[in-house]
Amino acid sequence: MKKTFVWAALWLLCATGARAGEPLKIKFRSRALLDATVSGYGKDDVQGYYRLEDFRVGFKATYKQYEMKADIGLGGNKLAIKDLLLNYHFGHGVLSFGNAYDPYSMDMLISTADLRFHQSAGSVLAFTDSRKLGVTYHHSLPAWYWAAGLYTHNDINKIGEGQVNAMVSTARGVWRRQWEDGSLLHAGGAFSFRTKPVNTDTPPEGNVGNDGITSMLPAPLMEATVDHLGTELKGVFELLYMRPRFMVQGEYFLNRFNRTRGEAYRPQGGYVQAGILLVGRGFEYDALYGIPGRPSTSRAVELVARFNYTDLNDARAGILGGRESDLSVGVNFYLNEYLGMKLNAGYVFVGDHCQSFYTENLLLGQLRLQYIF
Repeated sequence: MKKTFVWAALWLLCATGARAGEPLKIKFRSRALLDATVSGYGKDDVQGYYRLEDFRVGFKATYKQYEMKADIGLGGNKLAIKDLLLNYHFGHGVLSFGNAYDPYSMDMLISTADLRFHQSAGSVLAFTDSRKLGVTYHHSLPAWYWAAGLYTHNDINKIGEGQVNAMVSTARGVWRRQWEDGSLLHAGGAFSFRTKPVNTDTPPEGNVGNDGITSMLPAPLMEATVDHLGTELKGVFELLYMRPRFMVQGEYFLNRFNRTRGEAYRPQGGYVQAGILLVGRGFEYDALYGIPGRPSTSRAVELVARFNYTDLNDARAGILGGRESDLSVGVNFYLNEYLGMKLNAGYVFVGDHCQSFYTENLLLGQLRLQYIF
């Protein structure tokens, strides 16, 4: 099915351009993220971890209102299709079909290379899903943005093998105001509903968890198994404020996993982060999709800080997945529009019922070298 979708989309886009006799614009792109993490946690001496976090190649093809994006990535020693989208632009909207993140979390929608830190906050990782195959409509006006979509509960790499038979509907809305000096205020939220998994041989289960501030350590920081899984409802509130040299961003997540046996499971969490430009001016903002980005100038130095809180413990449901909070600070160097370096340190306050590997608070440093073009 994956190959069929790819070839059908390419044929449609190219055939349309050929019939009209107008040029089809194709831009190839690539990026790589090389990470290093240093910590003495769980060892007598300082231990280093290194890996190619992500390597991608892909292209974007445009013809009139049609646009196709495709990326294949290598990360965690796995080769997989990442974004694979066929978009149709009209008026103030975009109709998008393919494999991508649903419009649920502002931070999850940001390109990995544009994140303030190596990865999204732990609460974002806990309460969002991987990419999904489906359809989304985005509508953008100067003061408003909204989106809605319908998806399978699987990305295109899992369709047909070990797939979860459930459907997901997601909607997001944002109000925003922008001033002449480049300042921006953005406030909104999203809601998502997943149907109960069906056609399973045993009562369905779900997993909620995250790796904390790094995914390089031997075990995830938190993990909860939700047995007798029913429907899922989740919501997020989001706030973003930008000035020419300062930005602050935050989200708070509330989840409810209904169960066919036992009490509903209700985890929650959120984060707030900020950035200050020592060199450079302004931050990018994609108004079409309501997403903040990297500094606007190609050469910039940014100081960043983030506080995150995640609670996967729910005594009423009898599910104890762990509770933690963490504080991270760092500096991001954007050498030019292609090359960058991120250096940060994080401290995790390990709470009750985290994974057994995490018996005490954790301190580590991280470095990322990245290119994107």
